[in-house]
Amino acid sequence: MTTASNYIKSAILLLLVIFTISSCYKKKDTIVIVNVLDSVSNEMVIGANVRLMYLAGNPDSTRIDVTAASNPQGQAVFNFNELYQSGQAGFAVLDLLVNGTKVSVIQIEEEVTTEETVYI
Repeated sequence: MTTASNYIKSAILLLLVIFTISSCYKKKDTIVIVNVLDSVSNEMVIGANVRLMYLAGNPDSTRIDVTAASNPQGQAVFNFNELYQSGQAGFAVLDLLVNGTKVSVIQIEEEVTTEETVYI
């Protein structure tokens, strides 16, 4: 009887450990960094207006429309933690505009830092 009892206790303990470990999942950051460089000098551009959005015509065109100015390192940084939901398959493909001109399309991966370099 004690052997069967020990097996049951061990099985319950193992299930408890597995459940505890799997419920400790921490969502990672979903970040986009856009490096803005001058196409002639290849130098960082400070203060460029960088916008990520869905262009009109997409049924969800107002869901994401964010703007940031490039910092002294020539980077515009966007944090999408509020919009990404754990378990979501993929995040978004957005149009990338710099100073009002579409320069690229960027695919944002969930829970990683996506980096794109554009030349203006």
